[in-house]
Amino acid sequence: MTRLDLGRLGVWGHLDSLAAPDAIAYAQRAEALGYGTLWVPETVGREPIALLSLLAGATSALNLGTSIVNIWGRDAQAARMAALTLAEASNGRFVLGLGVSHPHLATKLRGHHFERPLSRMREYLAAYRAAVYHGPLADGADEPLVLIAALRERMTDLAATDADGALPYLVTPERVGWMRARLDAAARDGHATLGVTLPAVIGRPGDRVAARAYLKPYLRTPTYQASWELQGFEASDWEPPGSDRLVDAMVSIGSAELIRDRIGLMLAAGADHVAIIPLAPDGTTEHGATLEQLAQG
Repeated sequence: MTRLDLGRLGVWGHLDSLAAPDAIAYAQRAEALGYGTLWVPETVGREPIALLSLLAGATSALNLGTSIVNIWGRDAQAARMAALTLAEASNGRFVLGLGVSHPHLATKLRGHHFERPLSRMREYLAAYRAAVYHGPLADGADEPLVLIAALRERMTDLAATDADGALPYLVTPERVGWMRARLDAAARDGHATLGVTLPAVIGRPGDRVAARAYLKPYLRTPTYQASWELQGFEASDWEPPGSDRLVDAMVSIGSAELIRDRIGLMLAAGADHVAIIPLAPDGTTEHGATLEQLAQG
């Protein structure tokens, strides 16, 4: 059995702006265009495991991943049961992305006590691996890949030692290179997968309206502020509506060719997989025209 190939190019989106039949059609179009993996997050819209179960039955080659589900949303036993159920339903095409989320989402939204995120993730991964599952398995498929949302040093190390790799978010190509080196240094057995996301707007360079609409909720999030500081940005950069420097570093804006160049920089820096976030003019994440224009080939 071999490790699942995510493909060099994937697509990421909430899909919440689309009715269920349209979400299915979107996934089918991504598959037809040659995207390797479709990723969906977990916020306060559709439940991602249920959504991917729906899409699994409507696709045949497209990998399906969570980017990410948070460890406060389900215990490790439930996560393993869900992952193996989806792996079977998709014939081995499922990828589990896990993260510790953010204090306001874990505490205010879900009622948990957010503490020791690194230790909690380490404990969760151990419990996930030890969880009991007696359901049927995907024919000939390996265990689903488990990737974690890592941004800083020790979580990146954990992604290499206790998981199958990392899924950083809102990072520059330079930070991707740093993470590749960190993962390689920490990996105990083989190659740690590094998947990254890239918000993209096809339009005139310097037109940052859609990019700012997309980044708005992240500007006030301490986790990303800390990550951006490590990437060389300052507090003034994430003061709303976000500096031009930060917006241009986090979102690729321009022609399809320019965006493909940024994808190339991510891959050259050490990413195994780049999931584009095709932004519509209002900042929503499932813009069909952008999906079409950035397709492989």
